[in-house]
Amino acid sequence: MQKSGPKLIKRPIGRILVDAGLVAEEKINKALQEQQQTNKHLGEILVGMGELSSVDLDIALSLQREFAVPEQAVKLAAGIRKMLGELLVHAGRITFEQLGKALVEHKRTGEKIGQTLVRLGMATQREVDTALEIQKNQDKGPEAPTRLRLGELLIAAKYITREQLEDSLKKQQKTKKKLGEILVESGLVDTKAIAWGIRLQEMLVKAALIAALSLTTIPSAAVVEAGSFSTAVHVSAVVLARADLNIIKQPAELVLTDADVRRGYVEVDAVSMLELKSNSRAGCLLSFSAHGLPFKEASVNVMGRVVVLGQGGGLITLPVMGRTTVELSYRFVLARGTEPGTYEWPFSLSVSPLQ
Repeated sequence: MQKSGPKLIKRPIGRILVDAGLVAEEKINKALQEQQQTNKHLGEILVGMGELSSVDLDIALSLQREFAVPEQAVKLAAGIRKMLGELLVHAGRITFEQLGKALVEHKRTGEKIGQTLVRLGMATQREVDTALEIQKNQDKGPEAPTRLRLGELLIAAKYITREQLEDSLKKQQKTKKKLGEILVESGLVDTKAIAWGIRLQEMLVKAALIAALSLTTIPSAAVVEAGSFSTAVHVSAVVLARADLNIIKQPAELVLTDADVRRGYVEVDAVSMLELKSNSRAGCLLSFSAHGLPFKEASVNVMGRVVVLGQGGGLITLPVMGRTTVELSYRFVLARGTEPGTYEWPFSLSVSPLQ
């Protein structure tokens, strides 16, 4: 019997659809409930509910693996031509109000806007670096992003053929008109098809941006910059409270066996090793953001304590002053209907100082 290879990690299709704004989160939750009873594919249920077209679903599914690879997600996200701060707002990482405050501070100090956002605790250094990488890909022009070009989406939806697209692109080079105009003038598509393609392009590019930024929070070994806050120490002195996280060891995947599913839980001992640094006497706050693996709850053993987290993750306060290395063990209680296979690691970690 031939052994099957390891399963590729894919970003959950429900997460992609919500990030893109194609389906509301409450509709995804309703579909997931139905999935537990019917064992149908999530996309099939959403199409049956009338929440999603089969064409939009097929295109989103075709991009699922690329959304799970940081480099590919960055290339797809390059379709959004925005400034660094606007990219973070578009992804929901910061608010317009926060960006406004950062711009005022940026003008006052003369530092780069990315440095200001990190210093004010509004973004991590890795998020800023990712946004800058997206901007670099924007400068490549026609080279990026390939899969989310209007023409490629129209081919995927079978509105036009590859040959028709290539002929239209040649005309575009001569006339400098927009591709959509040329396709409509040639009688290949109508304006509704162009409007559909542009709308889907914008939505999926936004989802790619959110994916690219979220993937920066699960490095195998990287420093994640957390917030910076001001705390009065003396009457005339101010010190910045800071907490830093260095993930020394953490797997990218979690493998569930048939035995794990039958048992209803999976345990992984001493699987994560973190280096924490904090200059706050109150310690720091370790944040767990859940994604991927469907579980009811997770127990985390850290520094001699066992803390139970919910489906969305949670927070753990740690008495860290200075530099400390800690190991984390986990027990995941699986949700009903969870299937054996390879999942991306269920938690992204970040840290912030306690006041």
